[in-house]
Amino acid sequence: MSDGRIGLAQAVGFGLISLAFAVTQPFLLLGLPLALFLIAWGPRNAWTAAVVGGVLALSYLGERTGLWWFERGWPLLVAGMFLWASSWRPTWTFSARALAALGMATAAATAICVASPMVWLELDASMAERIAQASRALMTLLGDRADETVSSVMQAVVKFQIAVFPAMLGVSSLAALGAAVSLRGWIAGEAGLAYGSLKNFRFNDQLIWLWLLGLVLLLAPLGEIASRVGGNAVFFMGALYVVRGLAVVLFLVGGISIFAAVVGGTVALLISPILALAMSAMLVIGLGDTWLNLRERVRASDVEL
Repeated sequence: MSDGRIGLAQAVGFGLISLAFAVTQPFLLLGLPLALFLIAWGPRNAWTAAVVGGVLALSYLGERTGLWWFERGWPLLVAGMFLWASSWRPTWTFSARALAALGMATAAATAICVASPMVWLELDASMAERIAQASRALMTLLGDRADETVSSVMQAVVKFQIAVFPAMLGVSSLAALGAAVSLRGWIAGEAGLAYGSLKNFRFNDQLIWLWLLGLVLLLAPLGEIASRVGGNAVFFMGALYVVRGLAVVLFLVGGISIFAAVVGGTVALLISPILALAMSAMLVIGLGDTWLNLRERVRASDVEL
């Protein structure tokens, strides 16, 4: 596969993940970082100007509510932090820089909410209403086909999404950064150079403590706020460990074809028990890799042989 196709495949893959977890407008979550990266890193030509101009023009649309400002300020904050992390630690992997950027952006947003609690209350209420509206629209689309079981499931999903929307936003933001970097590389003729192979994906092992702390806050009877903070930490880190587990499996089997990945992913999505089982297995493998370092053990054994 050519570098250009690799770059587009990376962008599509990241984009689909961002879309799947998106709780804000995906176009803004991806488009604004892309525009900022093109301005900062180039290339500076007519195509770049057209892309940046189009993104900025579309981002001005909409009613100026608190959510409107957040949906534009958040991706710019994350992208700005990513630019700073890239200049501060250019030798770091993409995942390390993206996680650092997300951490700094989260710290800044948390500081604002602590200083002005009404900002958080308004945002929380707005996100809850948006998620509920999406659910009502889906139920209207289903019509008479939506029986009591479907309605109960939808209510449970809505309640869950409202509780963990910060974690979902974190996952979608990381994926949007990946898509923006891939698209910028494709436009600049540097496609395929931004990332290593998925089977080598890993992150700082010390982040396991964030997952464990979240688990304690979620399970201990410390109140609703602690439970919600813990649930978001568990969900976000759990998503990362699922990807890490997948990376370990891909490394052990020597990779997988795009066709097999598409077929397997489609089957898993259509048959929810298979998806749940696969994700549970990847989570366990990803968590275990923190202590077992499976890929390095395999490499070491290959060298000895």
